[in-house]
Amino acid sequence: RTSQRALGEALGALPGAAELYLRDDLLWLVRVAGAIAHLHALAPCWPPTDEQWQRFRAERESPQVLVAALATLLRDVPPAGAQPLWAVHGNRRAEMAMRRSMPTIKADAARRVFDVTGKGIRWAVLDSGIDATHVAFRRREPGRGMAQLSPEPDEDFTAHTRVTHSYDFTCARELLALSPRQIDRYPAGIAPILLEQLADPQRRSEVRAAAERTSRHHGARAAATTDWQVWEPLLRIPHTKAGYRVPRNPHGTHVAGILAADWRVGDLSDDVVAPELELPARQVARTGVCPELELWDLRVLDDRGETSELVVLAAMQFVRATNVRHEHQELHGTNLSFSLRYQMESYACGATPACVECERLVASGVVVVAAAGNLGRTTYQNESGQLEDGYRVVGITDPGNAPSVITVGATHRFEPHAYGVSYFSSRGPTGDGRVKPDLVAPGEKVTSTVPGDRELSMDGTSAAAPHVSGAAALLLCRYPELRGRPAEVKRILCSTATDLGRDRYSQGAGLVDILRAMESV
Repeated sequence: RTSQRALGEALGALPGAAELYLRDDLLWLVRVAGAIAHLHALAPCWPPTDEQWQRFRAERESPQVLVAALATLLRDVPPAGAQPLWAVHGNRRAEMAMRRSMPTIKADAARRVFDVTGKGIRWAVLDSGIDATHVAFRRREPGRGMAQLSPEPDEDFTAHTRVTHSYDFTCARELLALSPRQIDRYPAGIAPILLEQLADPQRRSEVRAAAERTSRHHGARAAATTDWQVWEPLLRIPHTKAGYRVPRNPHGTHVAGILAADWRVGDLSDDVVAPELELPARQVARTGVCPELELWDLRVLDDRGETSELVVLAAMQFVRATNVRHEHQELHGTNLSFSLRYQMESYACGATPACVECERLVASGVVVVAAAGNLGRTTYQNESGQLEDGYRVVGITDPGNAPSVITVGATHRFEPHAYGVSYFSSRGPTGDGRVKPDLVAPGEKVTSTVPGDRELSMDGTSAAAPHVSGAAALLLCRYPELRGRPAEVKRILCSTATDLGRDRYSQGAGLVDILRAMESV
């Protein structure tokens, strides 16, 4: 809240700071770190009293107070030591980016010709959550039909659903920030999900033990990383009727349905979902690209469809750590149907924290598919002051800017040659001149699953991305030698795509063609 100019003047008054280049991100760091240091000085014991809060709110607008607090904090820090601070990153907000689309990408033909359904492949969906109780994700036994969930409140239903793991990362930031002494006196305003965990004495004991182990772990090594094996039980959502939380936001379940739904006629006695207009109710099978694919539900978007970059980074690091812990590739790919707006004044394109983490994930052998973003159409003001519709140049969002990621734009769900790239789909090039998106896939009015055994039509590159995730999963299912080789998977999908006759910066290599991709190997 303190003005940049006043803060710069206060910082420049420090000894030796006259020659310091006062960049905006440096002033942001001084403002944030100074406020934290000042609050800690006022209230060394958490939580602060009402009087301490009032004093902090009154003094945090003073640039001199913030600079003095930060200078005091850094006074005894040596110029170079065992734990250098290399960078500080702002925590960006992320946004959501969503049956006739299956024939468009030839998924139905590829399954019939090559007899593949995604069985044995596991995909992580980083989104708002997947309804693991939905009929579209139930396991099926030959001759026994669809698995039924037990009515018993404490019986685990993991064996009956292809959503084999569910984790909630929406409170990861607060959870990882907890110190052992805060467990019993947790801060005001804490996330309701975390508050629910700490209210349970047994759960609180587990959180305390994890926080103590993490503190010891970080104190032992200067460059220690998060031990996700410690926190995994606290992030896990139990697959029991009593403990499971069905996601309120439909986005993640919609994405997962495009990727892996297997919803057949007769699965529900009361099938009141909206069918395609020309087909009568209860006679429509809803089948995703990979109807036997196993899914990991990593919830990074909250009920409003919002998240932050730190939460996304935590979930991607968790995927990498999971594969390392199993000493084999437990997770073969990830789908990222959300967008972080690229901040060109702070980062080189493709070098933001989210993009760097995606590159690490790909380097570890995981296929990463990301939505290009929905920043294609925009409004401009002409010289006369009138508003005109147009298209945004350099509209690709993160993590789609990462070089090794398969970035997906959107097209019409069954007539892509006629309508081309969707008006909302982000266009390239990237900020540093690379061709993006890599591919396009159906993303307009795509009908897919939503929580509560229902379905809904949605638009966006969020819906296009899981089509390509499914294409990659079918390749890995049919050709096991491609597992752990995401660069080769990307090359095959791009080299066999169908040219729609549009600009490369709009369509990339073209429309994904699963049948042609599998025939080319």
